[in-house]
Amino acid sequence: MMVDVSTIRGRGPDPRWIGPCLVAVMLVAAGCSEVSPQDSPVSTPGATSATSATSEAAQPEAAQPRLDQPQVAEAEIDFRAGIDAATDFAAEQGLTVSIAVIDRSADAEVVNGAAADTPVFGASLVKLFLADNLLHRQRAGEFQLGPRDRELLEAMLVASDDPAADSLYSRFGGDAMVTEVARRYQLPSVAPTNQAGEWELTTMSARDVARYYDRLLTRTPGADRDYLIDLLRRSAMIARDGFDQFFGIPAALPEQTWAIKQGWMCCPRDTSYLHTTAIIGADNRYTVAILSGDPGVTSPGFSTDALNRIAAILFPPGAVTD
Repeated sequence: MMVDVSTIRGRGPDPRWIGPCLVAVMLVAAGCSEVSPQDSPVSTPGATSATSATSEAAQPEAAQPRLDQPQVAEAEIDFRAGIDAATDFAAEQGLTVSIAVIDRSADAEVVNGAAADTPVFGASLVKLFLADNLLHRQRAGEFQLGPRDRELLEAMLVASDDPAADSLYSRFGGDAMVTEVARRYQLPSVAPTNQAGEWELTTMSARDVARYYDRLLTRTPGADRDYLIDLLRRSAMIARDGFDQFFGIPAALPEQTWAIKQGWMCCPRDTSYLHTTAIIGADNRYTVAILSGDPGVTSPGFSTDALNRIAAILFPPGAVTD
């Protein structure tokens, strides 16, 4: 089925209207037995300068501990109860939901069944993989990103800039960029689209998105890891297409430290999609993926209320302390 790319990327009418969304959430524990350190040597990192895409509304910078060593947070969260409550809430709204919560310090992964492994269209979440692939290949000596390409990479993450992603995807390998990251991080649900050029139709599961964040923190050479996390922590409140990105996790935890990547898309398979994902806490204790879809809703506008509520159920006030 051919899909109108300008529509599925969330361009169109006022982006603050839509019905409730299907939600999938996941957090992944660090240090799992299947996670092994990356063998490649560390070399000079990619550029770390900000671009004009960085919004004044982005979070203020603060001193951060080492990103690969989570500390023990003061609060303990009952994610099992939270996941059950969030699942019940979604059902009351007529939504299907898949949730998983992982605590990197407790080495615990909590999910609400097989739905956490169900692949869905990732929308702008694929930009994480494009950026990671570029930095990995630069470190391997395949090429050196020029100033303009670094600007596009940063805009793609900070402002969720679609034209920036289009340019990088088309010039640096397309689908092969996605499959390389899926292989390197062992993400079985991540697969590129069979519709040429439509990177937003890359599939992924909530479990694999959360595991990607965890493995980014533990496997990726420190300079590249820190660069990517810094960009995600400086996400602009308003995306390049005018959409307010501070929904879901940022809305539930407005005073806390998070590194986010959000996604919104309408309407392949007669479904609208809205995703909120993050590494949460100054100590990077939690990795989270909430992937939502609202079957039968084909308006390119979006309402974020359902994701805000679900994120707040999982992380009630005071649950995370920086």
